[in-house]
Amino acid sequence: MAIRGRVLRNDRFTEKERRNLAILDIIRRTRQISRAEISKITHLNIVTISNYIDDYIAKGLVLERGYDVSTGGRRPELLDLNAKYGYAIGIDLGSPHIMEDSCAIAVVVDAAGKIVAKAKIKKEEESQDKFTEKIRRIARDAFDKSGIDKERLRGIGIGSWGVLDRYKGVVRYAVEKGGLFNYTNLQSLLEKDLDAPTLVEHDATAGALGEKWMGLGLNTEAENIIYMCSDSSCGLILNGEIYYGASKSAGELNINPPSPDYKDDNCWAKYDYGCGFRSRGIDLGIVQRAKHYFRDDKVSSRILDLAGGNPDKITVKMIVEAAATDDKVAGNILNEAGDYLGAKVAVLINLFNPDAVVIGRGIEKFGDVFMAAVRGGAKKWAYEESLKIVRIVPTSLEEDSIACGAASLVMQQVFARI
Repeated sequence: MAIRGRVLRNDRFTEKERRNLAILDIIRRTRQISRAEISKITHLNIVTISNYIDDYIAKGLVLERGYDVSTGGRRPELLDLNAKYGYAIGIDLGSPHIMEDSCAIAVVVDAAGKIVAKAKIKKEEESQDKFTEKIRRIARDAFDKSGIDKERLRGIGIGSWGVLDRYKGVVRYAVEKGGLFNYTNLQSLLEKDLDAPTLVEHDATAGALGEKWMGLGLNTEAENIIYMCSDSSCGLILNGEIYYGASKSAGELNINPPSPDYKDDNCWAKYDYGCGFRSRGIDLGIVQRAKHYFRDDKVSSRILDLAGGNPDKITVKMIVEAAATDDKVAGNILNEAGDYLGAKVAVLINLFNPDAVVIGRGIEKFGDVFMAAVRGGAKKWAYEESLKIVRIVPTSLEEDSIACGAASLVMQQVFARI
């Protein structure tokens, strides 16, 4: 969609756009770097690099910051990214299933990848119209907090759960009964509110780019990153670029559930647990598993104490808190969930041979016991050749990873198409 001549789109980059991204990302990551050093890193000749740099300087995206120490001859000029060149708003619509700490989040990010403002609101079971109004509110709140000039706002990125139908402009949650959400209406309202173009991306894809652009990838050489949105979907950064697939719907980790008249209840209708290709839900089914433990009145656990003796009041936070006190039942629940997720991670490690697998969408908060079990499950099933390279880590951007990734999508396009 276009506003004042600006366009955001999810197309593949041209060769020139890839060069823009490569050069500008080197400057953004290193800060204070010379043309000669950029030439060495990119393997482009110094004349080509200078032509690109001169264009960036003329447009105000790159600044000259003085001189480096000379190793003989003329002292090289140092280049830096102008962080105030432009800003992007990133919005995380939140997880599709409501848990006790589920939130929608909006951040404002500068061109260097720094959060300058943030707003969030708790998610509730409500109509699409009410939810849309909440998203508009946090977007405006974050923008107002940032204090930036509207002319500097380059666009708005939205990270959404589910399978996106980019032709119809709707999103469908891939596993449970969640219906359809029309995101084009939200886009048009945000564009009207803030006079900026928008784009919508899968939340896992946004999370993967957030880690590459602003998180763990910023200070590492990681070019292949998988971002896990619980056990339902993943975002893929392969060879430094987002992998979308043919219809831009790659990354779903589960088989499409059969129709309601499917009879094999053992596989699809129960959480304990049937088919490994069915999602257990955003909490990996640990609350339901905890309730299962307390069907037997003889089971004693700190979890039940925290729930006031009522299994129906058990929450994820209670299970994690109990596990931190070495509660045996809580530890067993988190170990089992982590081992299960680790098996799915192992399949992805064997298939894609990544530098890093990032655990996100809130399940990274399950703690050390859970993360150790994920790593253990992956170790059990992944091949050694791939396993010895990969890091399995919680998201470095915590609750902001998807919103940051959505903003990064906008800034990436600004860099590519300058």
